[in-house]
Amino acid sequence: MVPGADAAAEPPVRVTDGLVELLTVTQRRVARGVATVLAEDGATLDGYRLLRSLAGADGRSMGELVAALHMPAPTLTRLVDGAVDAALAYRLPDARDGRKVVVHLSELGRVRLARLEALVAAHESALATAVGPDRVAALVRALTELAAVET
Repeated sequence: MVPGADAAAEPPVRVTDGLVELLTVTQRRVARGVATVLAEDGATLDGYRLLRSLAGADGRSMGELVAALHMPAPTLTRLVDGAVDAALAYRLPDARDGRKVVVHLSELGRVRLARLEALVAAHESALATAVGPDRVAALVRALTELAAVET
């Protein structure tokens, strides 16, 4: 903008107006809220996400988990090690390829996941109440579509 020009002609640029910035700020706020709820039960957001990822499958390889959880392999390895140490998950050789290891959710892990799912559901319900269930449903639809787009 040229000094002395009419300030009303161009609205000020706000950092939060960009899609990336809005998504980042929102993701961090929601993740912080969920992480706080999970921490009250001694869990982490990444640990919860790992258990969820294992629940819907008959075991997953480390490569599949890296792709599903979008985290670096060393971080995932530490996370799986912790879940195995806590008896929430266990590793077995892949039946088709003995060189691979498949991670499975244990029965204790299923019980733990059910408790954590209830905590997260309560948090999501409070968020839906604050924002409005229709807006949350529309947001979920939009984010689902956005997540499917190759960037």
